[in-house]
Amino acid sequence: MKTKIALLLLAMLPIPNAVRAECRETDPAFIARFAAKGDQAYDKELNLTWQRCAVGQRWEQNSGCIGTPRKFTFDEAQAQASGNWRMPTMDELQSIVAQYCSEPAVDPAIFPNTPSEQFWSNAFYSPMAFYVSFRNGSPNPTYYTDSRYNVRLVRSGQ
Repeated sequence: MKTKIALLLLAMLPIPNAVRAECRETDPAFIARFAAKGDQAYDKELNLTWQRCAVGQRWEQNSGCIGTPRKFTFDEAQAQASGNWRMPTMDELQSIVAQYCSEPAVDPAIFPNTPSEQFWSNAFYSPMAFYVSFRNGSPNPTYYTDSRYNVRLVRSGQ
């Protein structure tokens, strides 16, 4: 009996770093744009491959993105790019916003456990840098390039 009660209480605890998007419905056309395989999602329409996890998280086949995303200043964020992976433009970053989801404004089937927070783009027009808030999907400028936001990398092609 004690074991069953303990398991029941354990099941009711929030899972650390788990993010549950509030989606009104799904958009089959939006989801069909992406071919998700392992830790990457290919956008067939824009010919872009996305890392499904934010930098600092890691992909686990049965759980999706796990762990805590790391946060970076604007300059630190730009330095995360390596090899073919790069920081997304504002348009690219907004292209993964799922209008039918909020908190976060991404489809959890494609980008699981995305935090409802800000993600840097590569856009800097002195004196402002730009990011997308995945709480609601809105693009935003900031004068504070020393603010610490999340990063998701992208590359062109498959």
